[in-house]
Amino acid sequence: MPHIRMPRAAFLRRVALACLLACAWPLSAVELGPEMTPEQVAAESYARMRAGDWAGAAETFDPVALKQFRGMFGAGGGETSPMAPMLQALLGMADGKSLDALDDRAFFAGFLKAMMGRMGGVVALRGQEILGGVPEGGDRIHLVARTRAEAMGLTMTNMEVVTLNRTSHGWRLALSGGMEGMATLFRKAAEGEKTQRESPAQSQ
Repeated sequence: MPHIRMPRAAFLRRVALACLLACAWPLSAVELGPEMTPEQVAAESYARMRAGDWAGAAETFDPVALKQFRGMFGAGGGETSPMAPMLQALLGMADGKSLDALDDRAFFAGFLKAMMGRMGGVVALRGQEILGGVPEGGDRIHLVARTRAEAMGLTMTNMEVVTLNRTSHGWRLALSGGMEGMATLFRKAAEGEKTQRESPAQSQ
């Protein structure tokens, strides 16, 4: 079966849309404090993303989640990762600069900034409601959120579970299934691109 390669621009657009649908943003941002409830932290995280405060948004995530996110892209392996060329291009990194120069928070913020920038003006967010929460022990809670948005002429309602962990700094977000899926899509595309680059040399 012949390999069908999705153009890089189309692929990145798809990943960006997946990222946007995994996030729903309230209209204002407030200062993040350790006394905030899980609902307030979730709302603040999305508010910072909508405001384009990517570094601030990264602060609302559990540091363990940020390390997990980076690991999904193989970014901890520097240029040994098959995703390194695409990641460096996406993040606008200068030639010769290693991904290892970015810490977990900077990597997360840079990735979101690049992906959201590619979808600027395409998606109109129409609201988000947190419908309730289910605690899992004393240090973890799952919030049910309903998001409404318009994208490419379509009106969408998205139901998702937002998970937060209690950390030494207060409640912080865990990774969503949408973010994990986004990393998987990116990895598959990067591995396919690497195979395409290597195939001509191997066939000679």
